[in-house]
Amino acid sequence: MRNLSRAIGKQLEHAVHACYTPGDSKRADKFNAAIDTSWKIYSISSRRDMLDLAKDFGRFVKEEYPEVNRAYLITSDVLQAYVDKKAATCVDATLDKIISRLGKPERYCEHAYENSVFTWEVADVQKPVSMKNADFVKDTPVPLEVSKKVIEALSQRKTEVYRAVILSTYCDMRAEETTGLKAGNVHFTGGEFGYGWVEIVKGGGAKGDRPRIIPIISQEAQRALKAAVARKKPDEYVAAKDGSGKMTADNVQRTLREWMDKEYGRTYKGNRMKSGFS
Repeated sequence: MRNLSRAIGKQLEHAVHACYTPGDSKRADKFNAAIDTSWKIYSISSRRDMLDLAKDFGRFVKEEYPEVNRAYLITSDVLQAYVDKKAATCVDATLDKIISRLGKPERYCEHAYENSVFTWEVADVQKPVSMKNADFVKDTPVPLEVSKKVIEALSQRKTEVYRAVILSTYCDMRAEETTGLKAGNVHFTGGEFGYGWVEIVKGGGAKGDRPRIIPIISQEAQRALKAAVARKKPDEYVAAKDGSGKMTADNVQRTLREWMDKEYGRTYKGNRMKSGFS
């Protein structure tokens, strides 16, 4: 194929671009058994991360294995050598993430170059011993029960940050999205699961500044969201500053981090809103 005549790094980058599906809902796709989500890249940030990996891995292969000039020629030995080299500068958690992510480019290549056979065998890659230590793990997932404790605790304060945390917990929304959402964009009828839906409008902090629809997936989520918009007029922000003005994402993040640090120390120190509240 024409694209497989490019340099190895460009082949991997092309596969990433070929699997970018802006506008598709990852949340909705997960509940549709007919859709294969393994090759899809939904967000700009995920595409950026995978392009970074494709470029870095592509450079490594070109320098260390010049004979591997086609993506389908990559083997577990090549992958293992790449991971081994990372052990000098990466902590254990990062090595785990790299190994996990290495399986994705293969699926992207299988989709982009469907007439070629790929046998990377990522499952055979062993994690080397890290030469670098860290005292906390970045983006440690926050359990739902912990999220509920955060909501309960912050709801006792005068700030409306707790409403933003509800949106993050039950709708997988980023801080910028939670502070840009108005009550009129939360609907409690219809939707993919019958519990309603949330409309993120252009300019409301959405990923890539594009509109999207988030389905409300359960009765529990619906109850929580009803509490979040309680006593709000349609044109009012769900999480507002001083009751009416627009709150900043930094305010949400700062309040959330202060409470989490006080209650849980460094357990969730590396976490940022949305990366673990789900």
